[in-house]
Amino acid sequence: MNPSAWLVCGPGWPCWMALCAPLWWASAQRPAFAAPPEPASPQAAAPPAALSQLWTAAESRGHPGEERVVPLRHPDRAPPEIAQPSGGLPALDAGRRGSIRRVRLPPGKNLVALTFDLCEQADDTTGYDWRVVDYLRGQQIPATFFAGGKWMRSHPERAMQLMADPNFEVGNHGWTHGNLRRLTGQRMLDQIVWTQAEYEKLWGVLGQRAKKAGLEALMRRVPRPPAALRFPYGTCGAESLAAVNGLGLGAIQWDVVSGDAAPRIPVDRLVQGVVGNTRPGSIIVFHANGRGHGTAAALPDIVEALRGKGYSFATVSQLLQEGVPETAKECYELRPGDNRYIDAKFGDGTQ
Repeated sequence: MNPSAWLVCGPGWPCWMALCAPLWWASAQRPAFAAPPEPASPQAAAPPAALSQLWTAAESRGHPGEERVVPLRHPDRAPPEIAQPSGGLPALDAGRRGSIRRVRLPPGKNLVALTFDLCEQADDTTGYDWRVVDYLRGQQIPATFFAGGKWMRSHPERAMQLMADPNFEVGNHGWTHGNLRRLTGQRMLDQIVWTQAEYEKLWGVLGQRAKKAGLEALMRRVPRPPAALRFPYGTCGAESLAAVNGLGLGAIQWDVVSGDAAPRIPVDRLVQGVVGNTRPGSIIVFHANGRGHGTAAALPDIVEALRGKGYSFATVSQLLQEGVPETAKECYELRPGDNRYIDAKFGDGTQ
């Protein structure tokens, strides 16, 4: 999503460590006829193996400054080193074709999906909002990240860490955030396929490291190709939507706009807008690339408020498994046709 493309929804606002202490005994002599000592408690079991062990705690933690967006003097339009993925995805179920806006759940299932866009255009290097990711990790909250292909190339370690985390999943968000309603033909396909290929390249690097560390079996948990795409700007045309679905990718839109792309959004408005508009099966869109204004500050309050209302969190894939997707034949923000301004404002969108 583009930082200036989204608006706030609301009145007056545009739309682990386990510590295992060693066993020890006092060396003082016991008096005669004393009761026998209590049997030692068994040592706590070691935490299960995880791909996160491939990085130290310091390497996994974020660092101030990583969230910054850096403009480029010369746009980077270079294609990926590998431009085609080695394999594809199974055919998409008919019920998952179209633009997926939310999921209709059975009564009593109060699940929602927190999603975060990691966009990057040709003329900048966007950031990694470590405050968002570290909070989600600390709270063990499932989340879905839609990463641009160029963003993954700029942030390979962070991309692989997201892929390796069992609570996260990574989807496709176009190579350089192209407007896939304006782009057609090969230029449109490149935005999609190049990103699939860049993800697969990093999946291979992650797999090599896992094998070297004896964690190869855990790679079964990490999808080889992303199975979902979010259209940059939330815009699509009939050609691009058919192309995405034809590649086996679910097109994931949203039904709740956080509004975090608006630079001056107050944190309390962000919290109120998200909490007030969320319902069971909602897909909520945020940013974690340095262009989510107030996201890190608002997220703990949003999570606490949603939990207080009985909600639990799921990745998009998990959410889809629990119900029936509600789809549309076009892509829009909140109402059909409400994002037509993007074509005139951002053109092809890739910069």
